[in-house]
Amino acid sequence: MEDRYDRRESWEKEHGGAPVKCILDVSKNLRYFFDLAMSENGLTSIQSRILGHLRHAEEEGRDVFQKEIEEVFRIKRSSVTSVLQTMEKKGLLIRESVPEDARVKKLILTEEARRMQVCTYYALGNMEKEMRSLFTEEEFQHFLDYMNRIDRKVIELYCDHESN
Repeated sequence: MEDRYDRRESWEKEHGGAPVKCILDVSKNLRYFFDLAMSENGLTSIQSRILGHLRHAEEEGRDVFQKEIEEVFRIKRSSVTSVLQTMEKKGLLIRESVPEDARVKKLILTEEARRMQVCTYYALGNMEKEMRSLFTEEEFQHFLDYMNRIDRKVIELYCDHESN
């Protein structure tokens, strides 16, 4: 990896100053690293993210249904169904009918999933520490502000595109 970085041109030369290309490149590298870290627990990154979402909802005392996973992660129904079925087969979650509507099933974490989610939490926490160590506190706050602006713009563009 060191050699690849040493041979790399500046961001300006490599991406022509195009912020989207820079963000996509960094995102790809983060995803590769995250996928590698999650594979040690036998998880894919989306499975890990779903576990985290379910754990957070569990801590808030609220139920989560497939529709929420589709919306939060912007994934098609068929893909979410497939991921949830795989997670169910792995013993990571249980789908339980709710009395109000037998067609809807809430997603419940198993103890194994909670254990894996703790491992994921620590792996992600370590990655976060490494990223934060690159910045002063002031720089980090600016970084978050920039990322929020970019995210708002991307969502705005996405919504505009979706409504056309």
